[in-house]
Amino acid sequence: MDEMTTYTRRENARRAGVAAGVPADRIKITVQKDNGEVRFGWKEVEPGCGDSKRLQRQQGAPATQGAAAIETRPTRKRSDSSTPKRPRAGGKCATIWDYLDAHPMTTAKEIREAAAAQGWNVNNAVCELYAWRKFNAVSGRAKA
Repeated sequence: MDEMTTYTRRENARRAGVAAGVPADRIKITVQKDNGEVRFGWKEVEPGCGDSKRLQRQQGAPATQGAAAIETRPTRKRSDSSTPKRPRAGGKCATIWDYLDAHPMTTAKEIREAAAAQGWNVNNAVCELYAWRKFNAVSGRAKA
């Protein structure tokens, strides 16, 4: 094949290989760089050829002793990236959260007024209100 079809993303190249009937574990992604432009292609590799470390990891065996040490190291618990964290004490955001802890039924209109009175950035205070609500699982509107 003289001219290889190329794709703008690795995922698209892998998808094209799978669509051509090649098993995903036998697809090798190729990278072509030309005048600052990067394009991706794919080619089929025979089982046992190609990236032996990748194949070992897929089969569950560590590629090297360093990889085994990494796998046995205790991992920290990952939280959902969409869940906000409470700001550190002493900062401006923490001051807004402290205000919201003291006034849990605050609306966006009320936090704007309080921010103007306290000298806080109004837009940031509103953002912190919504982050505080998400952190504390407060949903819906305040009851009148």
